[in-house]
Amino acid sequence: MTKEQKEELKKIINQMIKSVEEEIKRLEEKVAPVSPDVSLGRLTRQEALQEKSINDSILRTAKARYKRLIYASQKVDGANFGLCRECDEPIPYERLKIMPESTICMDCIEADD
Repeated sequence: MTKEQKEELKKIINQMIKSVEEEIKRLEEKVAPVSPDVSLGRLTRQEALQEKSINDSILRTAKARYKRLIYASQKVDGANFGLCRECDEPIPYERLKIMPESTICMDCIEADD
């Protein structure tokens, strides 16, 4: 991977980190507890609890991705960045632009299925 490609990936990673941080803040507002004394109808209350549960799951996923992006930002200058941890082959640059936190190539992912 060229130095220019690594610089571009750093920018992409930083943009993604900011985006995920904003998503986390938005989701944390949505997962506030649904108070039992709020006068909602039974179905409306169930819907609110279901939506909270869904948003909790999305929030956990966003926090996990945030951690992986932070890790990628710390490793992007390393010699092993962009190499598959299973086969040591380079992960395609186009894939890294979409998912810079990728640590396994598609061939190895498909081989595990």
